[in-house]
Amino acid sequence: MTLKEKIILSICFLFLILEFFFLTDIPAFWDATSKFLRAGWLYDHNFKQLVVPTEYNSGHPPLWISSIAIFWKVFGKAIWSARLLLLFVNMGAVYQLFLLFKKTRIPQVSILLFLVLCIEPTFIAQTTSLNNDILLLFFTLLGINSLLKNSWFLYAIALTGILFTNLRGIYIAIVLILTHIAYIKFGIQTLKRNMYYSYAIAIVAFLSFLLYQYQELGWVIITKNKSYSQHRESTSLINALKNSIAFAKNLLEYGRFVVWLPLLVYLLKFRKGKNIDRRSKALLIPLFLFLFIFFLGMVPFSNPMGPRYLMICNLLAILLFFNALYTFEYTSIKKKVVIAITVLAFITGHLWIYPATIAQGWDSSLAYLRYYGLEKEMLSFIEQEEIPFTQIGTNLPMHNRAYARAKDDGASEFQFASIDLQENEFYLFSNIENKTQDEEIEILKKEWEIVKEYTSMGVFLTLYKRPN
Repeated sequence: MTLKEKIILSICFLFLILEFFFLTDIPAFWDATSKFLRAGWLYDHNFKQLVVPTEYNSGHPPLWISSIAIFWKVFGKAIWSARLLLLFVNMGAVYQLFLLFKKTRIPQVSILLFLVLCIEPTFIAQTTSLNNDILLLFFTLLGINSLLKNSWFLYAIALTGILFTNLRGIYIAIVLILTHIAYIKFGIQTLKRNMYYSYAIAIVAFLSFLLYQYQELGWVIITKNKSYSQHRESTSLINALKNSIAFAKNLLEYGRFVVWLPLLVYLLKFRKGKNIDRRSKALLIPLFLFLFIFFLGMVPFSNPMGPRYLMICNLLAILLFFNALYTFEYTSIKKKVVIAITVLAFITGHLWIYPATIAQGWDSSLAYLRYYGLEKEMLSFIEQEEIPFTQIGTNLPMHNRAYARAKDDGASEFQFASIDLQENEFYLFSNIENKTQDEEIEILKKEWEIVKEYTSMGVFLTLYKRPN
């Protein structure tokens, strides 16, 4: 590794360390809150079994929640210890991404562009989230790098980690198998028989876990918990079409359109006679397969999709975009302008705020961090005005504040009312939740009185009062 490469990697690690210290007290957000709840069960029950009971279980394998619970046992049950785990995973993911960048960039692409890659909005947002997506990304990148190195041992670790982190890991494992076949077919790699050991180890380990879970809970993969199982049902043709639009939207939003749209043009030019170099082909193959398998695995089903699900697709697309940009004979000024526009698009991606009636993947940009200051101010206002929490309806996860903070710091005292606009005296609404129905939002805006509202760069938290 050259001195310049070490400096760039050090800059990235320093940023992650500073991020850890600045966000030490930021609690779990959205889906990460349920991970804290499950990790708390393992922690409280001293790992008496490796899977949580069905009433808590969404079906996802337990690697992430077990890791959180272990860190809590070692360092204490607090947000900062879970964020310490996330810091290590973040560093691993960045390092694997750096290795992939080095292996697949053409010589004309400057190593400095790795810093542009690292500010992709959803990637940088996920480095702040206590969900399991960065761990899944780490193993995915390790898997691609292991294929390019033909390292059966690292590939076995990657496949096993992928399958034990998230159910989407099944899709990712399928993509890596197909990528391996394609790499051999197109001469990117030669077949080494010891790579079969990787598949055997991962499959045996995962099947052993499924057998264990079946013995403990009586089910595998598809949870019997109705709160989660409904997300894995097939959907109607109309909803599948809507999901297709959402799939494309998740790729293009937060500024990523400046990468995807030119990349499609570049690929069409390649088809008209320009050969794709070996390194770009090593990116294009998994990118196409990820898009294809994810589309088939997500669009026909009822599970809501988020931009974080497609994080690996966006990172591979950016890498391929860099190669494509420097393959064509553009002037140096034009290339710098394109890179500058890309940087600007990524930075301003964190400012994308949709109207409240449009669902948004809040954990896919840093915009969600602005909510916590608003929440603190609003809770202070409610207490100051002596408004009973039991009179306030909300879809915000206020009942789960203690779980999100990993300990009982008084958050459990905020017992808000169930949602019923016919009964609630007050309603607490923010655009960072996607559960309040459009017609309910319209009623609040047109008929209810605003008691107090706090805003920060498009994120808002509003307390409404029922009209007399």
